[in-house]
Amino acid sequence: MHVKRHFSLRFVFLVPLVLSAVVFALTVKNYYDSVNRDIDDEYNRIQSTLTRAAKVITAIDYSFTNYSKTKYIFLLEHNHQIINGVCQMWPIDALLLADGRNLKMPAVDINYMLVGDAELCNPESTAYKRVSGQVSLAPVLSFMHDIEPSLLGIHYIDKEGYIMSSPDTYAKTITTELLDTVKARPFWQQTAQNPELITITGPAPIPASSELVMSMTMPVYSLGDHEGMLSLDVSYENLLNTHGKLAGSLGILNTSMLSLPESAMRVLPLNIESVAGTHVLYYMFNLPGEIGNFFYFERYSLLVVAIVYIFSVIVLFFINTRVEHSYFKELAAKDSMTGLLNRRGLQAFLENTHHQKYVAIAVLDIDDFKAINDTFGHDAGDRVISYMADQISYSIRSSDAAARIGGEEFVIYMSGSDNEALQKSMLRVQHAIGERSSEVIENGFTVSGGVEIVDGRHANDFELLFKAADEKLYQAKTTGKDRLIF
Repeated sequence: MHVKRHFSLRFVFLVPLVLSAVVFALTVKNYYDSVNRDIDDEYNRIQSTLTRAAKVITAIDYSFTNYSKTKYIFLLEHNHQIINGVCQMWPIDALLLADGRNLKMPAVDINYMLVGDAELCNPESTAYKRVSGQVSLAPVLSFMHDIEPSLLGIHYIDKEGYIMSSPDTYAKTITTELLDTVKARPFWQQTAQNPELITITGPAPIPASSELVMSMTMPVYSLGDHEGMLSLDVSYENLLNTHGKLAGSLGILNTSMLSLPESAMRVLPLNIESVAGTHVLYYMFNLPGEIGNFFYFERYSLLVVAIVYIFSVIVLFFINTRVEHSYFKELAAKDSMTGLLNRRGLQAFLENTHHQKYVAIAVLDIDDFKAINDTFGHDAGDRVISYMADQISYSIRSSDAAARIGGEEFVIYMSGSDNEALQKSMLRVQHAIGERSSEVIENGFTVSGGVEIVDGRHANDFELLFKAADEKLYQAKTTGKDRLIF
């Protein structure tokens, strides 16, 4: 079998590169799918948070709408002060314990404040009396505020202009200007237009702070009258914080007021039951960040890609070296013109072959080869040699061997269990050569040969066998040619 000399260097480097590129592409696809799953998870988290917030404001609305006045005036248990024309009220005791309960029952920590015009602090004013009938609901705001970590504040804004807020942080920043204009602000108007729904607005900064919030608002009605509005603030930053899971950033935008950024991807409308709004979620693609995240999170996969490439190159180099070695080894053992074994190759074959009972070595020679060259030219002589090599190869078994050992001289090896069968096989080869030789040169040509058949146990001495067969070849040449001498 003819061995190809070697792979090209392009093959050695490009095949592993293609393999590594496939693995790299799968790694990129895996990262892409992972990012999309993370975005889906974050979208679900955001919608779940807003859904819980909607449930909180609905529960508070139920309390305010179905509230009936108690027999106590809780404002007697509140501190109050007037700062810059704004009345501020807050509970004297921050720990609330239900009336008549065992003192061993745990108290609840509350944090709220009521603010309004200065007259709110006057026990004789209408505003004071009105808020006295509602203040027992203030702890509800504090309780609900603690349910959801992302909630910055919950506020009740009464139609009379005072505000009930938990925690007290936001209430402390309220000014008389804000109190005077609260019902003229867009969110009040938008909320009033959706009496049966929760209105979501933002993101927008809260007063006296640069922190952005998403606000959920809902009108409060009592016996069909609009009494005020509930407002719930969700931290925009906390809501959209992915804690490093994503390279890009998430955003929420009101499409009725603003256009999406050019790099916005994965746009998803907010779909929260009983909430009115035209807000969408989107993902801001950040190419440098995505590349950095890809190399960080997929570093082990990329290491595998590099190892696959290096290992593949090494393996192909190794295979290439072995193939190259086999090529030169074969080249040293074969005749370059006919592809048959040369003298060295035939000797190696005999030394490494398991012989049967008998071994036959034939030395064949083209009769009058010099005359063929002189008459038809050396090109014709080369065609005759190639033709003879082909006919020998076609006529012997795969377990046999043939060699060209110089000029027009050929050697055939056969092994078998029957002496006569080996003789017939050698005659068949000679006949096959001469039968179609006229196709190569005019009138064809003949071959003569000597065949030495010995016991297989004594067949490893090639020189001895060759000498014996060569002597018989000489006899064939000198006794008429075109024959085999056994």
